[in-house]
Amino acid sequence: MNTKAIILSAILGISTPAIIDMAIPSQAMAVQKFNYPAGEFSDKEWKVTLSFDNNVYYYNGENLKSNNNINLSGAVASGTKQRQVYTWNNNGMKYQVTWKPSDPNFIRLQVTQPNGKLILNRLLKAVKK
Repeated sequence: MNTKAIILSAILGISTPAIIDMAIPSQAMAVQKFNYPAGEFSDKEWKVTLSFDNNVYYYNGENLKSNNNINLSGAVASGTKQRQVYTWNNNGMKYQVTWKPSDPNFIRLQVTQPNGKLILNRLLKAVKK
């Protein structure tokens, strides 16, 4: 090896661990846990339970007067970090939950028929356990 190669090898050999040590903390800081609405939300007529497991969003909706319920999975997430929207599609019926992390105790539930007609629009409050 010539002198330039030895010097270059020494510089790269010494500086590489320092670069890696510096890069790992900044990468770890860039990974941020994404908040999502979870738990029970209800009013006097409707109860919705939301959960997230294995990268899948789950929805369980129940009409408290009739005891009819529906279970859905695989929502499409959209919106922004400030206003998150989760939409489940059930044969054209769209179940949409809007959530603001800045106001985590409430969700907006909207159910839309395949023809686009909004049939349910409710503000549901988190159920404290």
